[in-house]
Amino acid sequence: MAHNGQQPNKLALAAGFGIGVSWIAMALFALSKSFAGLNHHRPDYGLAWGLVGVLLLAAGTSAVVGTWWHNLRPAHHD
Repeated sequence: MAHNGQQPNKLALAAGFGIGVSWIAMALFALSKSFAGLNHHRPDYGLAWGLVGVLLLAAGTSAVVGTWWHNLRPAHHD
């Protein structure tokens, strides 16, 4: 739950997960363009779209994990 003992903010969850999933979807699209470029013997397209895809995938994964970490992770009190 949230660190203050209250229910997690639903708007924050929707925004964080929505942005993360959107970035992951864009990353998968960019990586598909990267593989298409490599299949058409265009290593420049493969490298450029691959870099964009990897960075978007990292950002999307970080957004989803960060949203979970800050809003849904159980609090550990000693």
